[in-house]
Amino acid sequence: MDQRPIIQIATVSNIYFDQRMIRIASTLQDFGYEINVFFRPYIKFGKQTAKEGEFNFKTNPINILPHQGVLFYLIYNFALLLKLFKVKTDFYYAVDSDTLLALTILSKLKNKPLIYDAHEYFAEVPELNGKLLKKKIWHFITQWGVNQSSLCITVSESLAKSLQKRYKKSFKVLRNLPHRNHIHNIEKEDIPTVIYQGALNKGRGLELLIKAMTRLKHMQCWIIGEGDLSETLRSLKYELKSDNVKFWGVLSPDELKLLTPKCFVGFNLLDDESLSYHDSLSNKYFDYMHAGIPSISSFLPEYVSLNNAFNCGICIDNNENIFIETIESWIKYPEKYTYFQNNAIIACQTLCWENESQNIGKWLKNIQ
Repeated sequence: MDQRPIIQIATVSNIYFDQRMIRIASTLQDFGYEINVFFRPYIKFGKQTAKEGEFNFKTNPINILPHQGVLFYLIYNFALLLKLFKVKTDFYYAVDSDTLLALTILSKLKNKPLIYDAHEYFAEVPELNGKLLKKKIWHFITQWGVNQSSLCITVSESLAKSLQKRYKKSFKVLRNLPHRNHIHNIEKEDIPTVIYQGALNKGRGLELLIKAMTRLKHMQCWIIGEGDLSETLRSLKYELKSDNVKFWGVLSPDELKLLTPKCFVGFNLLDDESLSYHDSLSNKYFDYMHAGIPSISSFLPEYVSLNNAFNCGICIDNNENIFIETIESWIKYPEKYTYFQNNAIIACQTLCWENESQNIGKWLKNIQ
């Protein structure tokens, strides 16, 4: 029996909460590769709910301090270099630019193919706005890694075009689609519910959402996740006396699959304040779709394109009044809501991981 080709995957995220990398690693293992994921078992918020041995691939935690800043990235990449230098591999797979330094060096030293998977436009995230030196450093590291890579992947057509323009190399698109979900008859909440799931970070429109809920007294809002704005948003809720807003904290993917279908609409507004956000295609857009609920998204290229094609949600300006008017029109005219809801249920049969995942297998065969 031929030995499986080995892929060493490196990520800064906690693999137990990274649905995209769980799907990719599991799929590649099923496609006949031996997958080892090196990851950081750090949980800033919530608790780890997955158990060791849950996956069909191997996981290798790297515990280091500190947990953020320049020193973290340097130490983490150095740790990756030490650990991966000793192990046999056929491919290196860098998840985002923060693991690219170590894996580019290893790819050159070992003369093995490098795969670069850009989940975002790393050097153009909102957190780096105004930090010109840090941007230059990340652009330099990314350019070096892209030049070395045999395959570059990203999450959306818009992001692929921006990355290709900047780094002068073609990027393949592998969207972060859920597995096909056979939606069961999960009973809706008695009170129409707006749901937001994801990081509670700058630029996600969450202040607008909490303010809007003060005028949507006949509804409730569930905010699921944690992030840099966790404390600020909770303070805003109490300041505005938005008693119809509930913070759930961090939930597992399985818990989300039970809660999301109970809701009325998914919230997906993003500030167009960075190239990374402008080109984004968030996980939550598809999670809402697979839960059979319409979503309200910003006028950004990927969401406009998908809503035009599948009519499973609507794009609006990031405006509190328009957001409220849209929701109230769906309550007043339920046939409008049902139209988007039915289209979401239909769309998820096509926009699913079972279809999307076939691409990565074909790409890898071309670089063997």
